[in-house]
Amino acid sequence: MKVGFREFLFLILLLAIPALSYGWVFRKANDNWQQHQKDMQLKQQKLADLKNASKGIDDLNKQVTELTEAVAFFERKLPAEHEMDKVLSQVSQIAEKFHLETRQFKILKPEPFADYCELPIEMGFYGDFADYYKFQLELEKLPRLTKITKMNLVKDKNNDGITEIFLELRIFFDTQLVLVK
Repeated sequence: MKVGFREFLFLILLLAIPALSYGWVFRKANDNWQQHQKDMQLKQQKLADLKNASKGIDDLNKQVTELTEAVAFFERKLPAEHEMDKVLSQVSQIAEKFHLETRQFKILKPEPFADYCELPIEMGFYGDFADYYKFQLELEKLPRLTKITKMNLVKDKNNDGITEIFLELRIFFDTQLVLVK
């Protein structure tokens, strides 16, 4: 068999067809396929992140419910502004119950906040320290939010166990509640 120019040209053409088809067709298709693979992995990652995020939604709803109940609980402990005289009389009754002599009872200016106010009261008592301790325990049992911010105990030098107590009691009350008749 004789190999001439025509056969040589045919051989070059046969070898060029796969090389050119790789450059024009297969490389572009391969690049396109790789891009689709990257997009698919990215979307799968986003889907996995969404599944992880959605797992916490039930927990979040539960937490919102618990926090709403906690807020409602504390709001029930805030007396309305018009009930403050009842709270003050309860504090006085508790002091009398434990035989504490009231030496000072000064109501200061209420301090307003977002949805509530604090009513500071300066109080002074004279009596047995054990009775004062019982007074404090009874004060904690009140169905109202109260806080003792300042306290000063002075021991009576002449009487053992007798103290003079000065404290600042803060009673929280709701300014939003309206008296319904």
